[in-house]
Amino acid sequence: MNTALKYRRAAVVVVSVILAAALQTTLFLRFRPFDAAPALVMLVVIALARHLPAEFALFTGFSAGLLEDLLSQSALGLWALTLTTVAYIVVRIRDRLEEDFSLLAPFVFGLTVGGITLFAVLGTIFGEKTLADAGFVRKILVPAVYNVALTGLVLPLFTWALGVRDKLNPYQA
Repeated sequence: MNTALKYRRAAVVVVSVILAAALQTTLFLRFRPFDAAPALVMLVVIALARHLPAEFALFTGFSAGLLEDLLSQSALGLWALTLTTVAYIVVRIRDRLEEDFSLLAPFVFGLTVGGITLFAVLGTIFGEKTLADAGFVRKILVPAVYNVALTGLVLPLFTWALGVRDKLNPYQA
């Protein structure tokens, strides 16, 4: 892979994670239809981890989670662990996925539900009382539905932005 493509991918990763975290912690903090917002940072991690080498995908998940931890009021490390786990699952399963929306939509839905549930369980263990909330199930399912609705736009956009040409070997230029 040539140097220009490496720098382009690094820039795409950094800018997209910062932009997603900024949108999630500002715009979607105020604009919350059905009292929930999309898990935009998680969707960006899923989109990036599909095309990055495994080590960089896990580092991206951890860094995005740490940034989200620093910008939110949750215990430090909960989102970092959650998004690293999501990136790991994407890395393990990405070879079985295709660009078909009928496969990607349930995958994104399941990962979002699993990731938010993991965050809620870990938050409850560390004293945040997340599972005690009355609207707990809605706060898991609605962001997952939002992420599925955004999947058709976000995943192809990141495939293009990362410069992936060969679907069988996305790490080549």
